[in-house]
Amino acid sequence: MYKVTLSMPIYNVAPYVERALLSALNQTFESIEFLLVDDRGTDNSMEIVRHIIKDHPRGKDVRIIEHPHNIGTGATKNTAIDNAQGEYLFFMDSDDEITPNCIQLLYDKMMEEKVDVVIGSTQKITNDCIISKVYDDLVIRDNYEILKNQYVDYTNKNYIYIMVWNKLYDISFIRKQNIRCIPNQLNEDNVFTTDFLFKASSCALISNITYNYYIISTSTTSKNSLGYSKKIADQYIDIMFYYKSKLDIIYPRLSVYYYYWVLSFMIRRMYGYIDGDLSKEEKCDYFNKLREGMSLRIGFNSLLLKSILKYICLMMPYSFFSCIVRTHRFCSRFY
Repeated sequence: MYKVTLSMPIYNVAPYVERALLSALNQTFESIEFLLVDDRGTDNSMEIVRHIIKDHPRGKDVRIIEHPHNIGTGATKNTAIDNAQGEYLFFMDSDDEITPNCIQLLYDKMMEEKVDVVIGSTQKITNDCIISKVYDDLVIRDNYEILKNQYVDYTNKNYIYIMVWNKLYDISFIRKQNIRCIPNQLNEDNVFTTDFLFKASSCALISNITYNYYIISTSTTSKNSLGYSKKIADQYIDIMFYYKSKLDIIYPRLSVYYYYWVLSFMIRRMYGYIDGDLSKEEKCDYFNKLREGMSLRIGFNSLLLKSILKYICLMMPYSFFSCIVRTHRFCSRFY
């Protein structure tokens, strides 16, 4: 039995998949099953993959699972959860890259601390710069403390990024807790990671950078930043209903902080609807769906005024809100 399963989805990544796959195959850690999920793209990504594994010494450790048709990145993660043979599971994207000692570092920490997940530090790489997110070396052994770290101050350096990658999961915990992705989602990270954090009783962060995250103009993340298609707009409605469902089950002492986090997430998402390829009527409809069930919840703390202001923004008519956003963007060009 393998110690670790490293899973990678393959879908229209021909220019990048060689870099990603070789960074995985050339790991210093030995006991890895490489589980590649073919999500039926239209380019020659899988030809490149098969050519690499045919000649690579670790080709025998590679297993390819083919979806019958394109289902989405959420489904590729579920396929990995269902089929992984390793004791621990690591996700990476097929347009990114991991450091040669990535799995070794995460596994060593897992053996040392025996936690539900070990999370590495990361670098975001664009055409212009490299931005590092470096954690403190930290172990948290309480669900309340995990959620407190996540929602009381989400600007803190140990805030756990929402992406599913660069985390070594105890796969028995994931299966026991039935933590899954929404199958047809392209933004599968949001629900999976939030569900994991709400159920986890322990986690470890390490300061070592183990993952290079490339910002590519054709990726789902980059496309979303330009405005939402109807498909993405619908998916974010599902995500927001999921987030709102947690408002009544989070620890009472954290509820006001989580509420503020949800408000902030919703406001940020509204920019995507404003810029999206949608009719005005559709934008108004999505705007109303987003704020469904969001009654004002405040407590006497530092977030009191901020929560009220965000709630007021959320309750504005769509036309007024979009006008404020466009005015702000115009004025920001001059300062």
